[in-house]
Formats: sequence, C-alpha cells, structure tokens
Amino acid sequence: MDWALTWLFLAQLALILWNQRELGRPLPRLWADDAPLVSVMVPARNEEATIERCLRSLLAQDYPNLEILVLDDGSTDATAAIVRAVGGSRVRLLRGAPLPPGWTGKNWACHQLSQAARGDLLCFVDSDTTLAASTVAAAAGVLEEEGAGLVSLLPRASRGSFAGGLLLPMVPYAMFALFPMAAVHRSPSSAVAVAFGPFLLLTREAYAAAGGHAARADSIVDDVEMSRAVKAAGYPVRLANGSDLVETRWYDDLGSIWRGFSKNAYGGVGYNPWMAAAVVLVLMPVLLLPFFRVGLGVAGGDIPAVAVWQVLLLLSGRMLVSHLGRDPQWSTPLHPLMVAFWGLALAWSAMLSATHRSVVWRDREVPTRPVEAP
Repeated sequence: MDWALTWLFLAQLALILWNQRELGRPLPRLWADDAPLVSVMVPARNEEATIERCLRSLLAQDYPNLEILVLDDGSTDATAAIVRAVGGSRVRLLRGAPLPPGWTGKNWACHQLSQAARGDLLCFVDSDTTLAASTVAAAAGVLEEEGAGLVSLLPRASRGSFAGGLLLPMVPYAMFALFPMAAVHRSPSSAVAVAFGPFLLLTREAYAAAGGHAARADSIVDDVEMSRAVKAAGYPVRLANGSDLVETRWYDDLGSIWRGFSKNAYGGVGYNPWMAAAVVLVLMPVLLLPFFRVGLGVAGGDIPAVAVWQVLLLLSGRMLVSHLGRDPQWSTPLHPLMVAFWGLALAWSAMLSATHRSVVWRDREVPTRPVEAP
C-alpha cells in the first residue's frame, strides 16, 4: 500500500507538469482595427463595491473593436449609477427584466445580454472580476489559433481574507493536480469539459449551436454547463491559465466560501452521486492519509519514513500549483485543511441537492440542482 500511494503521488506530480503544458498562458496578441467585434457582457446585481474596478479594466482593453454591455439585474444599491458615471457613452447599460420561472438569475441576465449584443464574439465577464489590458486580445488569439468555440481563462482569486488565501487555492489545485485537461482539449468525443464564469469567450456560432444560456436555464454551474454544451455541439473548448490576466473576487470570508461552494460543488461533478462518493470517500482520504500518519507519528514518537516522503511529494505538487495559479505560498503547509474543507463542502452540497434544499445567494433563493438533474 505504501509504495502504491507513493507511485500515485509521483503520478500526480507528473499530471501537474503535463497540465502545465495543457493550460498554457495566453500570449499577447496585436489585432488590426478590422478585428471581429467582441461584445463584453457583464451581469450585475448589487455590485456597487466591485463594478467600478471591473468597468475601468474593460475600458482599458487594448483590443481595437469592442463593445461593453452591463445588465442591471434588479439592483437595489448604486450599481446602475456607478455604471453611468464610469462608462458614460462607452458602456451600454441595460435594465434587466423580471426573473421568469425556471431560470437562475445569472443565466437570465446573460441570456438578455446575448440578445442585445452585436458582436461576432461573445465575452461574459463577472462584475467582481478585473482584467489586465491585454486579456481580451490574448483570449481572442487563442480562440482563433485553436479553432475553438469557447475559451475560458483560469482566474486568480483576490486575497481579501485569511480564509480565502487558505481555501480558494483548491480551484487551481483541482485543475492542475486532479483534473485530466487532455480529456477536455484532446478528446472531442469525451463529455469532459470545464470553464470559469469570471471569463468566457465564445464565437456567436458556437453559442447559438449550444443553445445559449436558454438551453439550461435552471443550471447553477452555468459556466461548466456552457462548456459541456459547446463541446457536445461539436466545437472545441480550450481552457488557459489566465492567473496573470484575470483576477476575481470570488468570496470574501469563510461563510461566503462555504455558501458559494455548497451551491456549486455537486454540480461541478455533474450531479453524479457515484463521482461525489468517490471524491469524498476515496480521493480525499487518500490525499489526507500521509498527513494523518505523520501527525500520529509525531504524537507517538515514531514517524513512518514513507509517510514523510509522501507528504513531501504532496506539498511539492501544491507549491508548484500555487506558483502556477499565483496563489500565496504561506498556505501550502496548511494544505490538508484545504483538502478536508473541500471534501466536506462537496458532501454538504450533495446532501443539499439530494434533499432539494436551496441556498440564499445575491438576495435570491437558489436551488442546489436544476429540475432535470438526476
């Protein structure tokens, strides 16, 4: 068993190095003035704390042919006033229609934005996200060079709290250390796909073929569902490492992290109870076992040497992923706390879904699974 686990953790290091190639950083790209029109669309609901920074980063893009649309989704704060003041005539502000039955709020907002957009390329950006000036140009370059229907960029999480620095590095860790990105990029027949809502860039053709946001109006993990639908429609999907281009303010504190991933985690594994059980009952314990054995050894005075090597392998992989994802290295020694938290979050998310419970998000009650999920 010891040697099997050691080889498994060596294989994980190899997977990280392979995924580093699969998730390359987009290169800068210069576009002529006649470049395809990109419609950058921002759904916003009560985002007065973040919308100005987001808009200023969009207005600073070096892509030459851009329109910016913001949909005010029933905000009760100063979101709309800030958009008018910052964007002026360069930003189109839309007033969102009331949320119809069977839709999640974000899907409905993005659907309305897509109906108003004029671009050949459709770019969805979350309102708590900021982009480096070269982001849209670089992502459009990936879209063109790869002949893809959808490009998404892995973002860097803003470091607003201790809990965020400790727990949010799980997102890039899952992508680099646990997820076979070759199945996304190199296996057209595979249903495996993934994307990140803070930045999605699609061709209008691929968006329409996938059915747009209307195809799964009740989906909670809209980004992952969109990538799966685009791939199922026959268009390649590409995920790139955008941690130096895209920064997103996912969650501010421990409570919001727990609520956010209670809403999303089970959907991230496709509402598959067997997959969730395998992650919670097999994968997470395997990743935690070496730390547990070393801890017991410290307490009892006899530390297994093989467990020490396994811990070093796991922490080496985590350090590499944190470097790739621009995450703080101080949280690396606390890696087992992060893994245990996400195992519990997935188990809780699955329980909420199985019992048809909902969570409150953006002042709305959100179901933890769509109506047609198994």
